[in-house]
Amino acid sequence: MQKRSFKLFLKALWTHYLSANVSDSASVLSYYMMMSVFPIFLIVGNLIAFLNIKSAIVLNYLKPVLPSSVYQTLAPVIRSFLEQGSTGTLSIGIIVTIWSASKAVAAFQRSINQAYGIHNTNAVISRFFSFIFIVVLVIAITLLGLLFGLSETLMRLAKPWFQISPRLTQFVGSIKWPISFVGIFLLGFILYAIVPSVRVKYRYVWAGALVTTVGWLGLGQVFSIYIRYFENNVTSYKTISTFIVLMVWMNLAGMILLIGGVINATIQEWFQGEIQEMHLVNQIMDSARQSRKKHLAKKQQVGQPKATVTPTKAKTPPRGTGKVKPTTRPKTRSQLKTKRPTTTGKGPKTAVNRKHDTAKK
Repeated sequence: MQKRSFKLFLKALWTHYLSANVSDSASVLSYYMMMSVFPIFLIVGNLIAFLNIKSAIVLNYLKPVLPSSVYQTLAPVIRSFLEQGSTGTLSIGIIVTIWSASKAVAAFQRSINQAYGIHNTNAVISRFFSFIFIVVLVIAITLLGLLFGLSETLMRLAKPWFQISPRLTQFVGSIKWPISFVGIFLLGFILYAIVPSVRVKYRYVWAGALVTTVGWLGLGQVFSIYIRYFENNVTSYKTISTFIVLMVWMNLAGMILLIGGVINATIQEWFQGEIQEMHLVNQIMDSARQSRKKHLAKKQQVGQPKATVTPTKAKTPPRGTGKVKPTTRPKTRSQLKTKRPTTTGKGPKTAVNRKHDTAKK
């Protein structure tokens, strides 16, 4: 029974994988990710340059995530971004990042919706949601980068007041792997919880986020080993090979990200059954509409005066009369003509019969 259930789960996983079209969607996603990487470095670099943070601190957090050849190529570019900042490049970086990253999120959302079985979505709401999400994501990444970069500086400044030991300072600088793991996991969890246009259960999201985190970190190590053994053969075309490796790495990273969404969709359908379509924006609008209706109903109840129940008194007849005459319709001429009653047998005589007998006599 367990073997049969596992086979059914794998079959459902393969069905969701095919419906999401992971291979083609990963290529589109990697293309827009490639276009948004350098503008993000522009934004973060210009913001960090104004705070006088050393570029070596930021590069220490990027080194365990990126492959070695990619890191060697990007390190001088990132170092120049961090050491030279200007408002012009900052504004250009923000515009290009918002455009390319919103396209990447839109492609990711289409693929994840197809994995959940949702094919028709509102394009306007999806694009607006992608724009808002990208703005929030860029702000979060910037704040996270500033926090990582300022951690050692803040501890160095707080050392005279709080008597922080040098071991603690070294420990904060050496926890790059745990911080990278937690950062990627939180990013994947937020993506899988907010981007799909369905009612996502949070207890089914962590599995895909965990697979994405382990896959990304393992992918970086695999590419590092690959470059370590084959870097001597690509010295003549080092720049071209670096960009090829970067594109392949981003393609595989996008595929891992989509596979995490496919796993979440399969697990939710396996345990919950039918997946309900619901966009986050529509959900917010529905909740706001319901709260407004409740507020208006409560306001109407407060504005209306309370109805006082008064006891009804019995109607008394007017003076000089015995009983209240019921109001009846006037009789017609045919109704006024009454038939003369007849008596049969020796029954008791009524007043009309007695009058009739005296008239005969």
